[in-house]
Amino acid sequence: MGLGPREIPPQSDSRGYVRPPDDAYEIDEDDKDYQQHQAVNNVLLERLVERITGRGDYGQTVYDVNPKDQFFAGALASQYQYREAQESDDAFGNIATRVAPFTMGLQFKLPASVPDDETVKINPTAKVYYRRLPTYEEQQEFGGPVGFDPEIAEDDALTPPEEDEESEAEDSADEESGEYPGDDASLEELRPVYERVQIDAGPLRVTAGDLKRAAKSDGELSPLTADDALTDAMETYRQDERRYREPDPPEEVDSRNEDKIPETALEDEETFETFLEQRFSGDTPTPVWDFEISLTAQYDEDDIIVSVSFVNKHGIEYPDALDPKGEEWRAFFFDVNSEVSVEETPIEPFVSDEIRNEYHYDPEMDGLGRNCSVERTDPTTIETVTVPIHEQRKYRSRETLSAPFSDFAWGTIETHLDRISREMEEAREQYESMRSEVLTDRSDEAREKFDENLEAFEKERRRFDQGRKLIRDDVGHSRAAFKFMNQTFDQMGEKYEEWYLFQIIYIVMAIPDIVAQTEDIDAEDHCLDEVDVIYFPTGGGKTEAYLGLVVFTAFRDRLRGKAHGTTALTKFPLRLLSLQQLQRIADVFAQAELIRRRECPDTDEFSLGYFVGSGNTPNQLMETDEDGNLTDNISLVKEEDSRYAEKWKIVTTCPFCGEDAVKLDGDYDRMRLLHICTNDDCEEEELPIYVTDREVYRYAPTFVVSTIDKIAVVGMQRRFRTLFGRLKKRCPKHGFSGENQCLVANRGYSRYSCDEDVDDVDPVDPPSILIQDELHLLREEFGAFDSHYETFLQEWANRVGDGWDIKNVTATATIKGAENQVHALYWKDVNTYPSPGPLLKQSFYAYEDPHRLGRRIVGSVPHNVSRTYALVEVLREYADVVQHYQRNPDELLAALEREHHRTTPYGEVVDLGLPDDDSEKRNAVLEILEYYDAQVAYNIQKVDSDRLQRAVPSMINPWLETRDEERDALNSVVMSGETGFDVVRDVLERLESEDPDDPVDIVNATSMISHGVDVDTLNFISFFGMPRQTAEYIQAYSRVGRHVTGTVFDLFNPVHVRDRSHYTRFDRYHDFQDLLVEATPLERWAEFAVSCTMPGIFAATLLQYYDEQLESSAGRVYLYDSFREAQRAGDLDKDELLEFVKRSYCVTSDQRPEWAEDRTVDLYERKVEREFEDIWERCMSGHPKDGYQGWIGNMIKRSEDDRGPMRSLRDIDEQLPVDVDTGTAQVLNMFDRRQ
Repeated sequence: MGLGPREIPPQSDSRGYVRPPDDAYEIDEDDKDYQQHQAVNNVLLERLVERITGRGDYGQTVYDVNPKDQFFAGALASQYQYREAQESDDAFGNIATRVAPFTMGLQFKLPASVPDDETVKINPTAKVYYRRLPTYEEQQEFGGPVGFDPEIAEDDALTPPEEDEESEAEDSADEESGEYPGDDASLEELRPVYERVQIDAGPLRVTAGDLKRAAKSDGELSPLTADDALTDAMETYRQDERRYREPDPPEEVDSRNEDKIPETALEDEETFETFLEQRFSGDTPTPVWDFEISLTAQYDEDDIIVSVSFVNKHGIEYPDALDPKGEEWRAFFFDVNSEVSVEETPIEPFVSDEIRNEYHYDPEMDGLGRNCSVERTDPTTIETVTVPIHEQRKYRSRETLSAPFSDFAWGTIETHLDRISREMEEAREQYESMRSEVLTDRSDEAREKFDENLEAFEKERRRFDQGRKLIRDDVGHSRAAFKFMNQTFDQMGEKYEEWYLFQIIYIVMAIPDIVAQTEDIDAEDHCLDEVDVIYFPTGGGKTEAYLGLVVFTAFRDRLRGKAHGTTALTKFPLRLLSLQQLQRIADVFAQAELIRRRECPDTDEFSLGYFVGSGNTPNQLMETDEDGNLTDNISLVKEEDSRYAEKWKIVTTCPFCGEDAVKLDGDYDRMRLLHICTNDDCEEEELPIYVTDREVYRYAPTFVVSTIDKIAVVGMQRRFRTLFGRLKKRCPKHGFSGENQCLVANRGYSRYSCDEDVDDVDPVDPPSILIQDELHLLREEFGAFDSHYETFLQEWANRVGDGWDIKNVTATATIKGAENQVHALYWKDVNTYPSPGPLLKQSFYAYEDPHRLGRRIVGSVPHNVSRTYALVEVLREYADVVQHYQRNPDELLAALEREHHRTTPYGEVVDLGLPDDDSEKRNAVLEILEYYDAQVAYNIQKVDSDRLQRAVPSMINPWLETRDEERDALNSVVMSGETGFDVVRDVLERLESEDPDDPVDIVNATSMISHGVDVDTLNFISFFGMPRQTAEYIQAYSRVGRHVTGTVFDLFNPVHVRDRSHYTRFDRYHDFQDLLVEATPLERWAEFAVSCTMPGIFAATLLQYYDEQLESSAGRVYLYDSFREAQRAGDLDKDELLEFVKRSYCVTSDQRPEWAEDRTVDLYERKVEREFEDIWERCMSGHPKDGYQGWIGNMIKRSEDDRGPMRSLRDIDEQLPVDVDTGTAQVLNMFDRRQ
């Protein structure tokens, strides 16, 4: 196994597509800006680590805080409290060993053949602190203890519940009596001051023979002690004349004030020193530092497994030992480390048989940690690491094959496409040549995976070549559409200059699938009936890949005669995701629209629809509630200083002129909410954007951005059919209708009802593309429900579009088991793109950069303090470090001079290229710091987020106010699932604007931030415990380090087994992350899924298909009377309807792909038939007395026990209140205090 970060293949390897490109091995001028940020990030992280471990100058003298609270990383507690709990048979002792461990060590392997006389050296190091009296100057600087709120974070995280309750009772009694120790304003607290002493106890020695003899017996070796090192530490303490002494006050001094200082004692230094000498003349609290190194050894086939542990011995003699509570410095060790080195024999790794099946990954692990992680620094040396740092290199698209927009837009297309094709063939040959190299000592399963990945790449090349030919021959207007697409992106400005390689290849290889919808192309030459999964890291450009395909298809639609209607729909599982993406999409389509006007002037404009529902924008412009009260949403927007005009505005920057000049207005005549550009210099005014459901139905926008929940509306709203091209009429004022009248002529518009003459229009093709972004979020019952609606949409499009097949495109950065998930969702085969190369993160498409770090991921476990307190400390210390350098840039410049801060992952020391002028140099680093002053705090539970939000004003900001230098208070904003649409947009705008008068310093977030937040200045995130899913963790930390090097700080929960496992195997956990992504749990045939979706699917067949077909002859068949009349007349045949429904569920005999289990499908075919029969009987059982004219939903849901059509995919069951009884509440409160 390589040492340190995963090794980069050498530049000397002639196979250029299995390593980084040549220029990536050198640092050029274009890299200097990135390297500057990377170096500054390194300095900031080093300072933060010093502040939580006690390393460096910062930890030499500690003021105002107990070292056990400040230096929680790598601290070892006394055994006293654990032994006390053991003695009383209290299970709390088991928690104590995790939250406040007294032992730390590592486990490693040696070959059993190691010579007996070979020496194993152990070098233990630690820090201890002792308290001393403050100097006069130090006392004068003291402002009193601040920055602690006992209700938010207990000072003692290990107080057993009953003791904690007693303490709270005492506090309460003090409050009621008004007696606070030290209330006298003339008295001042004695400033706590602690000094650090370094302990270097090695080398301690054992021989391999000692290990073998122990392994043959009971495995135990005699502990090793370091009496000399401890004696030296004690001597340092004793020689300090200012070491702390107990107060010995006169009898008249209240015991509560015995350690306080009167104002008169602070008149001058001499008076102060005299007072200290007189008042603090009692006993000296003697430290009781004591530790040993314990060792065990045992045979494991041809190896010896050796365990080495640093053990804090204090408290083992309980109850005779000193109780260190309140004076933990006397018995605690800090920043503990043990280095183990073998004289000559290399340390053997642990090997994972499971990882041997994965040829991309090294199956070896150096060692295992106990209450720490481990790191092998050379072949014979391994050591404990209490704050492990995993360096994650930047994953970059390969640029050696350039793909400029301008060349494709205006130049010779074939030159570039032909070259890419040739290079893909060269890459395939290079991949093949790596076979024996990467498969040595691997399993048969690994060999199969290699072949599968090689075939996947070959298929991508074939698809690309087919697309290339279609463009060359201009089949189905593909050449012109391709040129216009590239012209669109070329007009986007300097931010976009060329395609990433994987983007342009995907667009070209998907073109045959789009063209096959209308042209006669051999089945083997396209993959229309397969789902493409674009699998690429977050921030890597997936959106632009499928957006380019959409723009191509939109132009092709116009060129081939589809002059209006929807080209594509994209669905996001989260509304935030669609919010940020929409501005990017609007910008692209604005440029496409300018080209359309020139090239296809007789067609409708390109437009966007925002189709997300009433939680963000209104469903209707005029809404009437159950009591008949009318809400006029247009008037709400037109009010002066309307909050709705801001809330419902979905883009703030005009996509045509780029100015922040968009406002929302209303138009009664056209029944519209309008996005208006108010920039006088902009040639546009009204933007082609539709934000209410009814407007989306009426204008059938070119590209519809939706949340996945909205798919259920197909079973509730007949107007949805216009999005699938089912158009009948067009009103000059109000757009399209899929019915025989204008949609504004319907109820709900009262006096604004349309009386215009409407024109007949022909239906157009259904959408060409359905996009599902963040595929991995379609899971469990949510995904099962969606799967039934997905295949309904396909069956519906197939029926009304003369066999029309929709192209399904999905995207994700984290997925496992994509094949099974896609089978379940779409009942189609899958292509995961781009395929990997033979080496991890090195392929034809992209590579890991040798010199650029994307993120530094840091791990720590809070020992001896609560997790909340530890998180608060991380947030405030990081903010303090950044603000210190902002006020002292010369100190940052001095730090950047040190070589280790400027050394790249590839080992090269960089000249950062900062300006020569001192003033310009300071300004340069201050600009860099702007990328690092905002933080994200990720909380797994909302209660943690609430607690943190209270801690900012009560603990963090008061602490910052006490710093020697001026500090700015931090402003924290909450981003959770409950955060309003307009608030989210405001937060994102503030983060991007970097307005010093309105900053966002801490984004206090829950999982909702994990998707769609793309802000360059977010480059520090801390995790308050590990997310439950590895995919969620990857998505969340990917919010930082997207533009420059970022930091991820993992604050593990010591009580959770999973968290501890990730911590002790920190580096390998992050190496294996993609493997550890959990397979998405999705079962198409979940037990109750059909029961939940059948009402909506049944209703959708009537609303979307039969109502359109029979409107002129039988009336509205989704209403009871017309339904019965159509049934009696034979226009609505039960068996035909059942066949439609069965095909929507993909359970008919001709819908059985080879991977489908016939037995399972047969079972669910019968289930579908039973559910259909039940609903049919309900619809036939008489007119429902309630509801609008016997609407289909009321026909289906006859009683409270019946299910009606789903309103959203989360509409599962009636919600019931859950109350907590008294006993349970007490238990929950106890655990809440533990946090």
